[in-house]
Amino acid sequence: MPFNISTTSSFFTSTSTNASATTSDGTRTHTSQAGHRYVKDSHTDRDGTTTVRTIRQDLGQPVIVEEHRYDRDGRELAALPDAKREGEGMRRIEDVEDEEYEIV
Repeated sequence: MPFNISTTSSFFTSTSTNASATTSDGTRTHTSQAGHRYVKDSHTDRDGTTTVRTIRQDLGQPVIVEEHRYDRDGRELAALPDAKREGEGMRRIEDVEDEEYEIV
């Protein structure tokens, strides 16, 4: 029977500031908004490998996804399991701009 331990935490913050100034040609209003979304999820597989995924986004900015894997002793595993065989220090860059993530 598979055994997984999973934890999730998330938050969303948003601020809005309104300011107005009257000039000779009328009233101008300036509105400034800022927001931040953050989700951190982790789970541990039966073999003791723990995966930690962090998803964050600032208002109006693209989503940033980070994923780290750790062995049962807490050592971080290579980003690509076969990276050592194919070439030292090899990394994969993936464009996730077209993918959508739902942040709750």
